[in-house]
Parts: sequence; C-alpha cells; structure tokens
Amino acid sequence: MKPVVVFVATYDTKGDESEYVKHKILEHDVSCLTIDAGVGKNPSIAANVTLADICAGSRHTAAGIRAMKRGEAVEAVSGLLEKYVRGLYQAGKMDAIIGIGGAGGTQIVTQTMRTLPFGLPKLMLSTLASGNTRWYLQDSDIALLPSIADVAGLNSITKPVFSRFAAYAAEGAVWHRREFGVFRALMEDKSIRRISQTMYGTTTAGVTRARIRLEEKGFESLVFHASGAGGRSMEGFIREGIVQGVLDMTLAEIGAHLVGGLHDAGPGRMEAAVVMRIPQVIVPGAADTVVLPPMSALPDKFKGRRLNFHNPTMTTMRTNVEECIAIGKFLADKLRQATSPVKILIPKGGLSSIDRPGEIFYLPEANEALFGTLASGLKGHPWIEIIEDGRHLYDEGFGEDAADMLAAMMDKC
Repeated sequence: MKPVVVFVATYDTKGDESEYVKHKILEHDVSCLTIDAGVGKNPSIAANVTLADICAGSRHTAAGIRAMKRGEAVEAVSGLLEKYVRGLYQAGKMDAIIGIGGAGGTQIVTQTMRTLPFGLPKLMLSTLASGNTRWYLQDSDIALLPSIADVAGLNSITKPVFSRFAAYAAEGAVWHRREFGVFRALMEDKSIRRISQTMYGTTTAGVTRARIRLEEKGFESLVFHASGAGGRSMEGFIREGIVQGVLDMTLAEIGAHLVGGLHDAGPGRMEAAVVMRIPQVIVPGAADTVVLPPMSALPDKFKGRRLNFHNPTMTTMRTNVEECIAIGKFLADKLRQATSPVKILIPKGGLSSIDRPGEIFYLPEANEALFGTLASGLKGHPWIEIIEDGRHLYDEGFGEDAADMLAAMMDKC
C-alpha cells in the first residue's frame, strides 16, 4: 500500500483549495484521505470523510454542529476529529497528517495533531504561522508553514505555496512508512542510557561541558531549551520512560511561570522525574532570569526592573529576592514528594553567564534567598542532598562534576 496522508480542512470555506492540495499530493505517488472539519454550511465539494462521518457514534450530528454558535461548534468538532484520527492512527491507516486553515481550522487540526506521537509527521499550513503559535504547538512537533496570502482562492501566490506544502506532506508520509518504526524502536531501546538536560544561552557553557562528559561515559544526552515548550517536552519524554536520568541545570521556566514570563512551562514542571522515580541532579542555573517581550513591548509591570537586552526579540529580567524565595518554594514543594535520589548542586559563584561580579544580573542577596529557601524547605528529606559549591556555573570542572554526580547515581540504579 502507498503511504497515506490524512488531510484535514474546512471544506465549507476551503473546498476548492483543499481539492487542489489533494491532487498535488497525489502527484507524488502517495494516497490522500481528506476529512471535512468545517462547521459552516454544507460544502459543495465532498471530502472522503464528511462531518457526518466524524460525528457517527457520538451525541452530535452534522446538522446539530452547523446550528451551534461558531465557538461551540469549533470546540465540538475539535473533539470529534481528535477521536476519529486517533482511531486511524491506532489502526495503522495513516503516515502523516496535514491541515490548512485560518484561526478556526488551525485550532481544530492542531488539537488533534498534539495528541499524536512524537515523530509522526504533522504539518499545518496556517494564516497564523507568523503570530503567537504557542497555543497551537504547545509541546508537540507540529511544523507550521505560513500561508503568505489567506487560504482563499487559487492564484499566483497560493498555488506555489500549496504545491510546496503538498510536496512536504508527501515526503513526510514516505519517511514515516520507511523509517518511523526504526525511529521509535531506537527511542524506546532500554539498553541506551538516556538522560535529559536543560539549557539556555546563559547556561550553555556549563551544560555543554556536562553533556560532553556524559557522552564520554556512554550516555545519550537529550538537551532541551528551557523555552516553556522545551520543559514541557522534557517532562513528557520522562513520563514516557524514554529518559532514565535528569541533569536539570536551567530552571528559568519556573520563574516565568510564577511572574508571567514568556518561557512558562506550566505548573507541572519538575514533576515527571519524581513520579517516575529516576535519579536527578538539579542545578538552579538561570533561576536569575525571566524572559520577557522586546523592550518596546514590555508590560508596564516590569518597567523599572533590572533588565537586560538579550536580543531584538526578547528582554531578560533579573529575579529579585521575593521571586527567588517563590522559586525556592516551588522547587521544594515539587521535590518534597521524591522517593528516589535527588542531589541539588548549588553554584555559589553564580547562576548564569551574566550573574557574576561586574555583570548586570549579579545580585547575591537574591541567590542566597533562593538557596536558603531550598535548604529550609527540604531539610531532613531522606532522598535529597543539597551540595554547596563555591564555583560559578561556568567555571571549568563544574559541569563535569555535575555529570559525574548523575552518572554515579545512575550506576547504582
């Protein structure tokens, strides 16, 4: 059988465009199963799977959904599509999923995409691809392609965009049919000793030294950017059992969650390793940092704080004493549940590349507030050891020692 691309679109408003994409996909010698997720009028062009088909067996009907208010209809069809496509995947009837749309279509399709496993090709052609996409992507490996012009009509702009989109979709389906089984088997191979790390631009040197040391010892290291999505992804892989140990050296996502920064990983950060009972070495690197919008778009509540021009698209803010106490309490609350070994390695010399004497984030009283909160909140815990180290996170040997610490813990498991 040919590889199958599942293609979801709102045929009530984008029927002609969808059929054009479908035929371009078929030119690449793959199959294409179209699904209509439109909530408006009955479409003039029928998809392979209609709205009535995805309603089958539920309390909904196509007519009932079309009679709803738009927001309620979008919510209903999002849930129905998710269940229908999951059935296709579980039955082995798909090799890639794609979609086209504006705001409603992007919401409907990406909700389903986010439930599908890492590695399955997921491609969304969207009018929203250059805006704030975190609500659509979250921690999934969805690829967003900007539509450039709106998905409305076939013309000299949309045709080449649609054709390129179709080619990407076909190639993804072919890759899945040829490689995905090997890819998943490698991810799930328990003979590979796999650890996860977190990193920022301002913790890179220390984290990289640790990664190199771990690789020299035969570990495979998965490094996640502590961007919010990165932390959520790491927590997900830990829960899947893909990761057997954690070297968490970049904790900026916690401060972002507490004060409203861009890199918020949500309230579940630091939970997965505790639940899965795997060894952890935690270094409070980048706990001095909260990432905010560019200076020109900075919310008023952050003006007047100690700010750093990180790059043209983001500003970083130094956490103060009160925020560091809150970060320490968050960590202590999560780690207090641990029933497996945890070591907290504290770099007294500084938490990031710009947290040292003479640098903009040097604020030792805030760091001490964090360290003291951790010490008091975890005092006497039978599974947790707090180790104070006079070095800076970037000092030679610090990253290597953190790696050695984790390796020794994992050798005992």
